[in-house]
Amino acid sequence: MKGLPLVKIKNGEKHYLKLTQNQRVQHMFIMVTFILLVATGFPLKFHFYPWAKPMIEMFGGLHVTRFIHRVCGVIMVGQFFYHWYYLFKNMAINYIIPAKKTGTFSWGEFGRFVYYSPMCPRKKDAQDIAAFIKYALFISDDMPKHERFHWREKFDYWAVFWGIPVLGITGIFLWFPVWATSFLPGWAVNISYIAHSDEAMLAVSVIFIWHMYNAHVNYDKFPMSPLFLTGYMPEHLMKHEYYMEWARINRIVEKDPSRLLDLDKEKDAEMLTNQEKMELIREQIEFMKESTTGGKYNKGGSHHE
Repeated sequence: MKGLPLVKIKNGEKHYLKLTQNQRVQHMFIMVTFILLVATGFPLKFHFYPWAKPMIEMFGGLHVTRFIHRVCGVIMVGQFFYHWYYLFKNMAINYIIPAKKTGTFSWGEFGRFVYYSPMCPRKKDAQDIAAFIKYALFISDDMPKHERFHWREKFDYWAVFWGIPVLGITGIFLWFPVWATSFLPGWAVNISYIAHSDEAMLAVSVIFIWHMYNAHVNYDKFPMSPLFLTGYMPEHLMKHEYYMEWARINRIVEKDPSRLLDLDKEKDAEMLTNQEKMELIREQIEFMKESTTGGKYNKGGSHHE
């Protein structure tokens, strides 16, 4: 996130950076492909129900629906591999290359670097889950103080690492059953169908119930959080839900004020510039009037001497 403003001030409220542009683009790709996979996959699975036929026809028929489903599957798997590249690139830039240059690389330190990366499950997550259960059961009045990503988000994140391989591999077997059965028994295709559809049902349940509630429709964020579009979160939510990250960013901004972007000041400066331009235009108009003969006009547009 180096170089990006960690805090933006807009309409008098601070907004804290949580997702980079690259992360938002990745999320958008997987979100769009997931929705299309569900919209095309469910009518194929439940084709015997009355609602399935209109959906298949809406996409252009059975063959087109299958084609869209497969293309979206390929894109999602491609996004999955890109994310692995993204992870290794960040590891190389932030630890491996600098450590190699200074001769300080060690596997132990590399393990610590991975362990303390934002999405890696840690001991603190277990402590936060215990604290949340106490809070939910009214045993404690204190919410857990989360870091940049809390345990619910990590659950969503790591679910992808088993979901996409299962869906991808079984999807390939269903797409090319003759090839699959050239080295696997025939029942492997049947198992693939069950695993593919059941994993899809599980993914839909998790996304549309668990993820949608946590990210958008709970009482703090209803009806929708713009975080996945803007990458920034209002201070009151950041402080309430990610207190440790809120405090960390504040320490960074205090040491390096350039990481704060005051959009209100820029807007005021822009408005002042526009006012100055309007004032200059008015002065030019007045000057043009005074430059005419007496600066007086009749209704016909002729001069009075």
